[in-house]
Amino acid sequence: MSSNDLLMNNREKVLQAFEKTEKDLAEDVNIIKEWIKGQPHLPEVPSTSIIESFLVTNKFSIEKTKNKLDMYYSIRTMIPECFKNSHPNLPHMTEITKYVQYIPLPKLTKDLFRVNISKISGNPKYFDVYNFFAHQININEIRLHEELILGDVLLVDLKDVSLGHMVKVTPQHIKKAVLVLEKVFSNRIKQIHLVNPSASVDMLVSVLKSTLKQKLADRIQIHNTVETLLNHISSEILPKEYGGTERTVAELQELWKQKLQQYGDRFDKLELLKVNENLRPTPLHNDEVLGYYGNFKTISVD
Repeated sequence: MSSNDLLMNNREKVLQAFEKTEKDLAEDVNIIKEWIKGQPHLPEVPSTSIIESFLVTNKFSIEKTKNKLDMYYSIRTMIPECFKNSHPNLPHMTEITKYVQYIPLPKLTKDLFRVNISKISGNPKYFDVYNFFAHQININEIRLHEELILGDVLLVDLKDVSLGHMVKVTPQHIKKAVLVLEKVFSNRIKQIHLVNPSASVDMLVSVLKSTLKQKLADRIQIHNTVETLLNHISSEILPKEYGGTERTVAELQELWKQKLQQYGDRFDKLELLKVNENLRPTPLHNDEVLGYYGNFKTISVD
């Protein structure tokens, strides 16, 4: 496997799920591109692949796609702590991959969901919540360019999480992370699996359930061993460490590092993209969700 095989897709079945054809998709992409041209505050016309991804994750709603694309650019200055100094080539961003993992797995589930492994390890003093967010956002940026899916499954490995890590993650951090994922990337989270729980897992679950909307909190499942994961996720999807036949987490991590390097030009450009609020023709639809200084309202989940 090369870094070009990290995000397998089934484009035909995804379109079939919405009873859409390639012609329908192309027509909707053109509608969005024409709309973008009339939005002088936005810094670029997105690529066809980005627009396709937003259309699929917003169930081909033109209006929702417009709103989410606007937020994709606008949120970078609304929550700068999640985006500033986040280029994958920066020393602190390359260093963080030694202590955290965020790995979308190559194969899709039969329901066309992407399973994503998230893991924190190492000395807590090296763990920075916003750098971890930035790393996830960088990988999700690549996903916008390369995949069409119907939802996400989160697999959070807690084996090496200590109280020192836990105290650095506040409810406000979780709200910001979910906000970016939901209001920008439109991730439809279908399942959340917490595996290898540490002694601090009860506190983590409590924080999650108090922060997330009930519909999403109810999707949390706890696994004391990796064996029970196989009741929910096929072995051909999971890495060897989790009872599957896919390449190891370490091998996939190295391939994702290569993929991040391949997208260097895109991340260079993202550093410079700024929304010009003085040119915005109408108020941002989702502006009231963000508020200021971390004052968030309830986040909805599909």
